[in-house]
Amino acid sequence: MNMITTKEHHLRHGGVQDGDKPRASGGAGLTGGARAMGMAAVWVLLTLAGGVVSAEPGAEAAKAKRSGDRVVAKVNGMPIHASDLEAMMSAQVRMLSYRYANDPVRLKKEMADVKRAALDGLIDCQLLEDEFFRLGGFIEKEDIENDVRQVVQESFQGDRSALMAEISAMGMTFDKYREMRERMIIMSAVRARIANSVQVTDEMVREHYEKNLHNWRGRESMKFHTLTVRNMGADDRKLAEGLRKRLVKGEDFEEMARENSIDSRADGGGAWPWTRLSDINDSVSEVLAKMKKGQVSPVLDQPGTLVILRVDDIRETEPKPLESVKEDVRKSLLEELGREKVLNRLSHLREAADIQKMGPVYGAVE
Repeated sequence: MNMITTKEHHLRHGGVQDGDKPRASGGAGLTGGARAMGMAAVWVLLTLAGGVVSAEPGAEAAKAKRSGDRVVAKVNGMPIHASDLEAMMSAQVRMLSYRYANDPVRLKKEMADVKRAALDGLIDCQLLEDEFFRLGGFIEKEDIENDVRQVVQESFQGDRSALMAEISAMGMTFDKYREMRERMIIMSAVRARIANSVQVTDEMVREHYEKNLHNWRGRESMKFHTLTVRNMGADDRKLAEGLRKRLVKGEDFEEMARENSIDSRADGGGAWPWTRLSDINDSVSEVLAKMKKGQVSPVLDQPGTLVILRVDDIRETEPKPLESVKEDVRKSLLEELGREKVLNRLSHLREAADIQKMGPVYGAVE
């Protein structure tokens, strides 16, 4: 079995016993985001996994860089290229371009903010990757292959061609996607290693519970709107997606429901009165339970129809007793403290690192 040494030179760091070396594995804590969200965009996956794309390592990769691919930053001598920034930002750029198509001033500002945040994310990724190899971490080919298979199975119902189509739609090669997944595996492993030493007491758990009572309330009933269209083919799907885009941009839901919806609430603009979640079919109630006030849902597949929801108001129950949710509270607290520990470690790594940004980022993605 061949080991992938993402940065051979990092393995010169010694002093870590084999039992302490972080093994990067595609299964732990990585594809949960993919299970929940699918792969609507690589940006979403990267955000949920806590990772980003870093520069291609080694001499061979350096030779492969196209001549016009400028360096936008260096971290301890390792370059980050404009193409890495483009790959990380592709989904965000398309989303912003659509959202602010009629507001060029706002679009320019949002793009600049996203580019700065993306470059900072790439720098943090490089720092954590350095830390991974400093600790003697390693990743094998089978880890990446298993991870990709898991994404195909859990996010694309086992249809590999659907994953390939999504990758192609983002202007990305499969090799680049595999490289991104490799970095995500590494990021997941090193973040877990940093966070795993966190300890909590029962008193800390109680304080966290009382501070975040809203998290332990259940949803009893909701007011919402629906817009329903027939689902007889690709044209209906295209119609529903187009209507949703208009709703997300702020068009009047009730007017659009009266004009386009076929459900029993259409004449009233799709409005529903206070309705208990237990009285709604499971596939819809599960979506509503996760939505925020004012949020518009994705297009939902129902038997013979496509449905769009908007949440108008929420009534919650009293908080569940601590004893009944104690393990969930403990897990939430461990995650919060773990994130803080990772951020503190990153802060120290930044202070100790030689980080160079090569001028403004604005021109990296146009």
